[in-house]
Amino acid sequence: MGTFSTKLTTHLMAELTIEQFNGLFDKEIAPETLDSLAKSASDGNLESIDLLHNIALRQDSAGKNAENILFDLFSGKRSAVKGIDKEIQKTSQVLYQSKHHREAFKHPSKLLYIIGSTLEKLDDKIELTHLFAQNLPPVLGHESDLWGNNRMITSDEIGSTDKRETGSSTMLTVNSPIGLMQNNENLLYDIVSQKIISQQPLSQLELFPVNINNNHWVLFVLYQDEVKNEIKGMVFNSFYELDSEAKQKIAQAAELAGAKKIHYIEKNIQQYVPNGCGLFVHQAIKELTEQTPTDPIEALMQFQSSFSEKTSEEQQQFNIQKRRQLYSSYLDSLKPKRKTP
Repeated sequence: MGTFSTKLTTHLMAELTIEQFNGLFDKEIAPETLDSLAKSASDGNLESIDLLHNIALRQDSAGKNAENILFDLFSGKRSAVKGIDKEIQKTSQVLYQSKHHREAFKHPSKLLYIIGSTLEKLDDKIELTHLFAQNLPPVLGHESDLWGNNRMITSDEIGSTDKRETGSSTMLTVNSPIGLMQNNENLLYDIVSQKIISQQPLSQLELFPVNINNNHWVLFVLYQDEVKNEIKGMVFNSFYELDSEAKQKIAQAAELAGAKKIHYIEKNIQQYVPNGCGLFVHQAIKELTEQTPTDPIEALMQFQSSFSEKTSEEQQQFNIQKRRQLYSSYLDSLKPKRKTP
């Protein structure tokens, strides 16, 4: 396991060239300099972490990039020594407590999210959650703690990332998250029907994040079996078996698309990921979109199996890191508030 360096400029100068170090004080900071700071910070250099925090306070593209680097380290998206998130939290908290930087924390940001994760008093977390809720679209629902490790993932969070998973692929469509039922109508059936009516051909792989009874996410999949030349349906469910009514509604949509049978991949893998169904739906989408497997059923069964074999610590880490990464993607999907030069 890596250790955190407490050496100051001497260590930092070993990571940066003289030109890069001097460039930290320029109006514009070269991307290469930020890359070097990111590498140094990921190795555990505390001064690099501190510098990235100070750069992140800037209201320009360099500030935004530094903030993204810090959050990627904090969320585990960028590889780093173990415990890096705790060190980033400590530095963020010091900045937040400084009167000189209060103005920078009046609007939602990734840096403010990191700060919120350090708060111990529930009242303080609720107050900061309200700040996010007042300045952002209503993503929190009835939740009072944005940082809760058992918070239900919302459709806005799932939708903000899923739109970017497909890239330029014409063989794959990730549909917007929906509730299975709306006003006593089968909304999933209606969405599939609209595609057919508009003569919009189904992609080889159609993914539908679906919320059941407003409290559980599953992934409904329609795909073309090229060997048998037929449409097949599948549901990935990270919790206990769905009730018969929900299965009936899903079957109606599948039959409309031409799928005669639905394969259910159902198992409770949420023991250490409470209310994490949305995280699993998002991860299942990633499993299917990153390589577009020829057999979606096999791919998701393999994911389910490999996750079940993880240690309790690894599953808990998945819960924490994926929540952070998902909310980061949600913030990225919003109109940026920073001023660019």
